[in-house]
Amino acid sequence: LFERESQVAITSRHCNHQGFGLFEFKRAYSGLEYADRLEQELRRVNADLKLNHALTKVEDNVLTFSTPDGELRYKAKKILFAMGARESTRASMELSGGRSPNIINTGALQRFTYIQGFRPFKKAVIIGSEIVAFSALMTAKEAGIEIAAMVEEQHNIKSFPILKPIVEIFKKTPIYTDAKNIYINTLNKEVKSVEFEHRGVKETIECDGVIISGGFIPESAILQQSFTHFNLQNRSLDISQNFQNQNSHIFLGGNIIRGALSAYKCYFEGKEAAQNIAKSLSGIKEPKFIKIEADEKIEWLYPSLIDIDASKKALCNIRFAKKAKGTLSVYLNESEVLKKNIDAKPYEVIKIEWINRQVKESDRVKLVLDER
Repeated sequence: LFERESQVAITSRHCNHQGFGLFEFKRAYSGLEYADRLEQELRRVNADLKLNHALTKVEDNVLTFSTPDGELRYKAKKILFAMGARESTRASMELSGGRSPNIINTGALQRFTYIQGFRPFKKAVIIGSEIVAFSALMTAKEAGIEIAAMVEEQHNIKSFPILKPIVEIFKKTPIYTDAKNIYINTLNKEVKSVEFEHRGVKETIECDGVIISGGFIPESAILQQSFTHFNLQNRSLDISQNFQNQNSHIFLGGNIIRGALSAYKCYFEGKEAAQNIAKSLSGIKEPKFIKIEADEKIEWLYPSLIDIDASKKALCNIRFAKKAKGTLSVYLNESEVLKKNIDAKPYEVIKIEWINRQVKESDRVKLVLDER
């Protein structure tokens, strides 16, 4: 097991609120306790753990790492990539306004709070509303930071709808959806306020810090550099329902598949991927795959490959970056084999059924959304 940091489960160590481990270990842990439990599990099975190993190149089944001992290479029969996801930059989210060291992302806030014991500012606005934004809200409370407001461009928050009234009523923090033309005001590199239009009214929220939260994308830059068949639509490698890539010795699991989801989902994906790796190591037949094609309106789909000899409980899960409404059709070659009415919120995951339909390696499967 290779880890670029000096400790395992470093992301969990940055999230020191409660709620981890309920499904995996049947008890509630803080992020730090959860990370320690995962490390105990590694020690229990005598895993060969190599810390401070940063992956720099993948060449077929050879991995190159930058380490304190210099550049090292390892060859493997099977490889699981589980590098997780990272938050988008301010530039990629196209947020305008001034520059300031007090404009940070959720990960930086958590490092300041839980690792360095440092409070970067006193009063902040959170921009974004994915589940991690609510984690930032809890972290801010731990750090003694007042959250003046949470601001979201979309019509609905990008997390569980129940969180909005809970935060507004019990945390006394207003959440503005439908926020347009967000602008960060600074003076001499100090944050002064966040301005935006909310349903035709200009709002100004005074603060001395801004937390830009969410917009998670897979941590897959090395994979994009290393593979010619990188899936730009998913920003990751294609995988089948068994978490296996066209290069059959490569598997993926966790948030590198799609961006951020809860820790327990990554945990169980990792277990399932491991079971499939074990089967692959003992198997004698190479799998055969069909690539699932999807029109550009579909922001993400998993799996994006069909292993034609493996069981298929569903064709794939899909999501859209913006609200989508219309009819989704699944085509097998030139025949429409499934039609589904879609009325999806941004980033809502929708399951497309399939149920063990038999396909051949020469078949073509495509998803098309008609928004008429």
